Amino acid sequence: MRQLKDAVKLLPGYIEDLKRGKCMEAFSISSGLHRKELFWLWCERICSDMEVESFYESLKCCIEELKTLLAEAEKALMHCDSAMFEKFYFAKKQNYSGDAISKRFEKWRYENLCVTIDKLRELQAKVVAESLTKGIMRFAPVPSQKELNEVQMDYLKGFLPYDFVMSDDFCVSCAQWRQFIHWNDTILIIDYKKYGKYIQNHYYDFSDTQLQAIFELDMKLYLIHKEMARLNPELINVLQPTETGQLEDTILFAPYNTITRMLQQDWFDAVSVDKEKYTATWRDELVSCLMKSEIGHVIAEEWQKTNKRPQLKAAVVGSLKKAGVIQGSDLGIASAIVGDDKKESKNFAIYMGMGKKGPIADWICNHVKD
Repeated sequence: MRQLKDAVKLLPGYIEDLKRGKCMEAFSISSGLHRKELFWLWCERICSDMEVESFYESLKCCIEELKTLLAEAEKALMHCDSAMFEKFYFAKKQNYSGDAISKRFEKWRYENLCVTIDKLRELQAKVVAESLTKGIMRFAPVPSQKELNEVQMDYLKGFLPYDFVMSDDFCVSCAQWRQFIHWNDTILIIDYKKYGKYIQNHYYDFSDTQLQAIFELDMKLYLIHKEMARLNPELINVLQPTETGQLEDTILFAPYNTITRMLQQDWFDAVSVDKEKYTATWRDELVSCLMKSEIGHVIAEEWQKTNKRPQLKAAVVGSLKKAGVIQGSDLGIASAIVGDDKKESKNFAIYMGMGKKGPIADWICNHVKD
């Protein structure tokens, strides 16, 4: 009874959050039983079996109020802006750690002596296929025959390991998955608004294993796509801003993209004091954390001024040198980054020196120490 009253008390606030597009919790009770009239008849039957009339009336009133509020909440949910579902998805994704996935990806890169776009495409297909076999599309809309026919199974098999076992309904899962994605060059793009809505609608229907598979797949794809962009810089503009979670704001994403790309180039390993420690993944996480910090917002604002961008990039590099992550002369490092233009290299080196004394340096030094 107490839990019932608590639900009735909390639902009005939940409905208001829905209307404002600020709701970060999934709306579901007992896998959607509240949508079935039999559920409410069952509740009525329980109430009628109560011997104490006052308790029966109180319980019945709570149930009726709950039914009304749930209907109102569901109606509000149907009119929510699709961006809310995207935010919901990334809010839930924050509950899952990507550390183990990053380590496995680094191991995969090490074991594949020569990582190529084709190898990454195979890995992309493999991680998606493995996730589909775990039932992440179990509650997705049933595909039409046309959608099933559009799944190119023979083409897909060409990317998968020869011994990959496909279940009888694997083609159906592929067709369902295609409802939430499209392709841009070699990169699989997820429509997070549609996908987030699907996840939100069935959040409590999924098992813990399925939820883990859903969010870990996203992390795996992100690492694969970043590596693709490293090998083919033209793909950097294809990457989804929302793949970085809280960096979906494009004002943050532009400097994040450029600085990350700069740190992924070959010059870094040449001056790194510890290649095994300061890996590509470590650098990516460094820039991601930097841009999510208060300093990141300052960088993003300054980034709007084109003439400030070289100074900001150099400040990050100079800060990494101050923190002991890289070593070498400022001019030597600047030349490796900028190229043969002596004037630009000299200016970049000067900016590096200036950056060692600023707030970016303080943040990076503290981050490296931690």
